[in-house]
Amino acid sequence: GARMKRIAVICEVMHTPFDEGIRIFAAELARALSRSHQLLLVSEKEGELDGRTIHGALTDRYFLSRSLADLLHGFVPDGVVYIPWTSLTARTIVRTWALRRYAPGARIGLVTLQPRPVDLLSRVLSMRKGPDIVMSTGPAAQEQARRLGMPTARIATGVDLSRFRPASPEQRAELRRRANIDPDRFVVLHVGHLKESRNVGVLARIAGLTGVSCLLVASTSTVARQELAERLRHSGVTVMTHHQDRIEFAYRLADAYLFPVTSPLDAIEMPLSVLEAAACGLSIVSTPFGGLPDLLGDGVRWVRTPDDMVAAVECLAQEKRGSAAAAGARSRVEGQTWERVAAGVVAALE
Repeated sequence: GARMKRIAVICEVMHTPFDEGIRIFAAELARALSRSHQLLLVSEKEGELDGRTIHGALTDRYFLSRSLADLLHGFVPDGVVYIPWTSLTARTIVRTWALRRYAPGARIGLVTLQPRPVDLLSRVLSMRKGPDIVMSTGPAAQEQARRLGMPTARIATGVDLSRFRPASPEQRAELRRRANIDPDRFVVLHVGHLKESRNVGVLARIAGLTGVSCLLVASTSTVARQELAERLRHSGVTVMTHHQDRIEFAYRLADAYLFPVTSPLDAIEMPLSVLEAAACGLSIVSTPFGGLPDLLGDGVRWVRTPDDMVAAVECLAQEKRGSAAAAGARSRVEGQTWERVAAGVVAALE
């Protein structure tokens, strides 16, 4: 838009490794915005993104910092996009007051990627002007902002469709050979934090199904839970604690993707891994989590319990690959480019 030329993107965790939802969202949004806007990038740590400087000025928990003030005063943004690590909390709202003071002429937008319980404190805080707009990627965080009386907008999350795309049978066989996975098995994948509360234990049961192999790629930004990893390995699950630069290889060698998470605090409301799996043409078995049902509809086998998950995978393994639903899920994410996300953010700010 003509009015938004200069945008500051602020996120405590905009630094490597980019292997977790909030970090990836911040980095990809910044990349997409940089094609049409002048940007100032600020995080807790100094760094760079595609050669652009990320300033490590978020040193104070309430953003009361001379270096942050100087950066924003000097840049004079038209808009500020703050993507907090904690989503919408009382402290987050206090930080937006500091941002407003340092960038008095700017529209202040807050991106909430996860719902949080609304407590009395945040109700009190909402009486003083918070952000100009709260942007959410799913229904629960949006509803929360509404209850606090804040203006809200729903924005998309994105997937890089050139990186995440279906593999040919030859490519799949080759990727499996390199990963030491039997080319004839039905391969079920999960990518994400190695946490008991995310229901990843169900993979142990799935690995016991006839003709099925399980691969879990655990993100490096969480401390690997050693005993959980060992228990899964013992039951036949291949567990990789990877560095995520080439994470697409894992999706492209699999047949199906399992998203077993039920707790809203264990993933962002529009889990990027599910979009990446859909873009790679995998069959998806998922809990009706956050904003996923709105986006993927009947392109997914929706499940609620571990028993449902095991049964759905068993059913898919018998059908083998390439269900019509998988093609349906891919077609539903084809519009979800990061450029579209960036355009939605700018529109909400304006």
